[in-house]
Amino acid sequence: MKLEVYQIIVPLASLGFVFNLFRRFLKSKASWQEAALGAAFWMSVGIFALFPDAISKAIANFFGIKSNINAIIFFCLGLIFFFQYKLFFMLKKNQMATTELARKITLQQAEKEDLQS
Repeated sequence: MKLEVYQIIVPLASLGFVFNLFRRFLKSKASWQEAALGAAFWMSVGIFALFPDAISKAIANFFGIKSNINAIIFFCLGLIFFFQYKLFFMLKKNQMATTELARKITLQQAEKEDLQS
């Protein structure tokens, strides 16, 4: 097996990202779910860089697609749509929390004004 330059650089960069995630977790800047999901993602990127043909063929066979390149494209599109879906609901939850906080602040200010008058 002949190693290409990217097959050395990508796994090393992935390890760097995993260590950075672990450091952020230890400093309480990331939850364990974020650290675990991020580590799994970057480790899979590193493994995919080491064995691109075997993994792409396995994905193609799993989905019943003849071409391994098409399988990778469809798989990545599915991941993109999944993450977009997750981000939409995270944004929606954040907007609802912001609205609730604004309402509470407004009610507290109104109560202060009533008590002062």
